Amino acid sequence: MAAGISLALAASLALANTLGAKPGRAATLIGVLVGLTGFLGSITQLLRDKLAEVPRWQRITYAAVIGCSFAGGVWVLLRFQAPPPPLHRLTGPQDVAVVGFKDHGSGQNQRLLDDVSSTFAQGLGKALPEDTAVHDYATEYGLPLTELLSGDHHRLDSRTRKFVAQSNAAILLGGIVTAGSGGQIMVRPAVYVRADQVPDVPELAGWYTSQPITADQSLGLAHSRAALVSDLVEQARGLAQFTSALDAWHSGHTSEAVTGFARLLPGEEMSDLDSGTGFVTPDLIHLFRGHALEQPALDGRAVPRSVLEAAGADYRAIPANSPIRLRAQLSLASNIYLLAVTAKGCAPGVMRDSDIPGVPSTLRRLMTDAAFTPLGRLKAAVNLAEVEYCRVVANLTDDDGTIDAALRRVRAAGPGVGVRELKALAISIAAQRQADRGRYEAAISDIRQALALESHFLQRAQWQEWLATWAFTRCDLGTGDQAVRDSLAERRNAFRTSVGNRQDYEAARKRLNQQMSKARAQCGPETPR
Repeated sequence: MAAGISLALAASLALANTLGAKPGRAATLIGVLVGLTGFLGSITQLLRDKLAEVPRWQRITYAAVIGCSFAGGVWVLLRFQAPPPPLHRLTGPQDVAVVGFKDHGSGQNQRLLDDVSSTFAQGLGKALPEDTAVHDYATEYGLPLTELLSGDHHRLDSRTRKFVAQSNAAILLGGIVTAGSGGQIMVRPAVYVRADQVPDVPELAGWYTSQPITADQSLGLAHSRAALVSDLVEQARGLAQFTSALDAWHSGHTSEAVTGFARLLPGEEMSDLDSGTGFVTPDLIHLFRGHALEQPALDGRAVPRSVLEAAGADYRAIPANSPIRLRAQLSLASNIYLLAVTAKGCAPGVMRDSDIPGVPSTLRRLMTDAAFTPLGRLKAAVNLAEVEYCRVVANLTDDDGTIDAALRRVRAAGPGVGVRELKALAISIAAQRQADRGRYEAAISDIRQALALESHFLQRAQWQEWLATWAFTRCDLGTGDQAVRDSLAERRNAFRTSVGNRQDYEAARKRLNQQMSKARAQCGPETPR
């Protein structure tokens, strides 16, 4: 038994070292020598002794123990993995991480694709502005980019979020290499947009792919590889402008963001020979510019109808076969509703179903479409609840449980990027419904839950104003006064950060002061509830 265990442990140490364990070569050599010494010593002693008959069950037990010792030794030793070195951390607001190119049936060697990634990163670093750093992570961190070709991106999204947290990259670039017709090679560029770059529309975060770039020869050939890398670099030149526009949008400078996105769209005079699809495709620019155009209206500010119509035109410019067609459909449905409610509101006898043609049916389809992202389905659900709530208020339909079912779906969603904001919106709709039924205490409780999940100044200001209105209705002057102060504080913060403007602040202050005066006149100085 001693001989067998000694040999098993020595063999397991040698195998584990070969498989990548890190006990060290010197330690491995010493361990193997000690194990072999124990094995030879035990065998020598056995040969000296008179061997007795050994029952079969003992032989089976002996073999099992030796086998388990060997397997257990390998498993334990493989735990001695050296921790991977920390990733290179980028520090600039527009820095780019090249995460490599992954093969999916093209027959290209992965080492060759890693070389392409390194060459691309070097070329891109020379092409972008000096203050934009580019780093190649192809051999440092593996991302399963080929999942982009299927409907399930769960593992890719999870690993991408970890990578972004460690690398601090503003933009991620990569690609998928597939086989084309007649032996051609298709390289499909991919770009990742971080959730914190689009905090107001988190469902727009994630990976985007564009039309493939074709190579007619193996990438192992210098000419073929150089042509591909040159094409990739040329089509990535707009990244600095793209990240700058995203930053402007994030900071509340929507006009600057709209202008920045517009510069990335190909001009009418551009030839087909000059217009590449690029990492940031025209479809993606139309989608983001549409949302930037709508942002002031979503923040509660007055915008000309022509601005909302321009946003709708951007969504309609995205073709039906685009990889982001489902996001475009969701955005267009929301835009049609926003146009209608901005013009008419949800008052009975004013809003008509003809004002929002196809919007409810589109949202119902998208909230259950397996091809859509989980966050996109949740956004469709909360938007459906919002639209149906408006239709109920306008007496266009009965309250058939659709609103509550959609809200339950959103509120029951597990944690994830962007989910918190959608839950806050869902809870705010539930609060409005409670107030409509005269249940102001429950409405106040719900809106406080929504406030606990929402960070944006203007949205919080609106909800604090609701809270004040409901508290004054109950003659709870203490709660109402505090809500007024909180609402105005949020609007001051919005003005300080250029998200809000002075006119909206002054209008809100006048409106809230009138509510306070009216409540005191009706309720008196006491606070009975």
